[in-house]
Amino acid sequence: MKHVLPWLAGWLALFWLWMLLAGDWSHTELVAAAAAATLAATIGEVARSQAAVRAGFPPAWIAKAWSVPAMVFVDFAILMWALVRSAFRREVVRGEFVRRPFRVDDAGVRAWVGLAATYSPNAYVVGFDTDGETALVHDLVRNRSSESPV
Repeated sequence: MKHVLPWLAGWLALFWLWMLLAGDWSHTELVAAAAAATLAATIGEVARSQAAVRAGFPPAWIAKAWSVPAMVFVDFAILMWALVRSAFRREVVRGEFVRRPFRVDDAGVRAWVGLAATYSPNAYVVGFDTDGETALVHDLVRNRSSESPV
């Protein structure tokens, strides 16, 4: 039973993701979505059960990402301003890699934070150091709030 619920949750998510991306509700797409979801959920569950890492995380971390959707619009404006400014100055904005302190031992939390912080078009998480102390982030235009929730 400990494998059925995670497999089913993965299957449902993958099935509906396929249907969302396909945009076609024909019988062929339903069968293709079910087959692909079955294969991917099975591979995912085998990998999850063989891994020595627990991927759960506290729900409080989901609440910390409440500002991410609004930050996408702010960062889009920042990028448009950088594009206009670089066109007038005739210089390319390259951005920079920045190390930010991030002390979390849980792999699930690191994965969630990496995903949520990467939605920003201005900053994306490159990775977390294996020591669990820092995160490597690329900022196109330096704006600390673009990196939230890192």
